[in-house]
Amino acid sequence: MVGQIADLVAEVAALRTDNASLRADLETALTMFERSSAALSSGAAHGGRRRKAGTTRRTGRAARSRAVAQSKRGRRGRATPASVTPNVVLAVIGKLGEATAAEIAAEISRAGVPVGGRAVRHLAESAGARVVAGSDGRRRYTTP
Repeated sequence: MVGQIADLVAEVAALRTDNASLRADLETALTMFERSSAALSSGAAHGGRRRKAGTTRRTGRAARSRAVAQSKRGRRGRATPASVTPNVVLAVIGKLGEATAAEIAAEISRAGVPVGGRAVRHLAESAGARVVAGSDGRRRYTTP
């Protein structure tokens, strides 16, 4: 019996070492995703969208009236930052193991990119994360 306990302790220590290695790999992957997202978003700001041939830019009265109408309506909600991609959400889910959208959003926000739970739910589901009903009745997300 003592020998079995000693074997289990050794196995737990090995698993903890392996877990630390996996966490380091996950952190590296998360950093890579953040850098690639930042590079993509900065590239899009420098002419990433092009108009079709033959179309012209709206000028004059129509453009001004459209701009005024948009400013009166205002933005609805807040846009999800470009650096928060489905892959980033999956990486955070992998880091946390199993988490609610609010917990995932809090972890991403701690990294310096404010994001809400609703956006995380949408991104997690589009990334293919598994949705599990928690014991408290809330949706919990796990890696696929």
